[in-house]
Amino acid sequence: MDLSKYSAAARLRDGTPLQLRAIRPDDKQRLLDGFHRLSGRSVYFRFMGARHELTPKDLKYFTEIDFRHHIAIVAALQDPSGEKPIGVGRLIEIQGGAGERIADIAFAVEDKYQSLGAGTVLFEHIVRIARSEGFSRMLADVHTNNHRMLDIFRHSGFDIDSQVESGIEHIELDITRPGSRTTSHQPARETHHD
Repeated sequence: MDLSKYSAAARLRDGTPLQLRAIRPDDKQRLLDGFHRLSGRSVYFRFMGARHELTPKDLKYFTEIDFRHHIAIVAALQDPSGEKPIGVGRLIEIQGGAGERIADIAFAVEDKYQSLGAGTVLFEHIVRIARSEGFSRMLADVHTNNHRMLDIFRHSGFDIDSQVESGIEHIELDITRPGSRTTSHQPARETHHD
């Protein structure tokens, strides 16, 4: 499958149609506009710190991707003025080659759509793509106060290994099969950030 052409239809919990598609290089301004619509809290949760702007280098990194080791999809609404992106989900491979493929995952959804299931839809599509591409595990660092994101992982049906350190929950999902959702509290692993 050519993931750079990825497209799928979905719905928010309130029935609003949602279009999911591969991110494109021409999404730079849309991504920047969406970043400016995020609350300071949402920016903090996504980037694990305060951030006031995305640089041209950031925008290039986030939109000009290879769809092999770095995959990203946009969730967008359609309105009379055209497409309105409301969220992005991405995975970035941190281990691959002849062995097991493992990726970091991250999501950002505009605040007003966070309670409508946009994050869950993005997560489900990223997992579907990851499994089709041979990934077996996904890692995420989530602030312990980011209850919506933690709920998505905890209700995913996959086996979860979780450690908390300094207010960050380090989550590891085994996506090879649905599991029993186990949690452990071992010392935190080394973390990777995009």
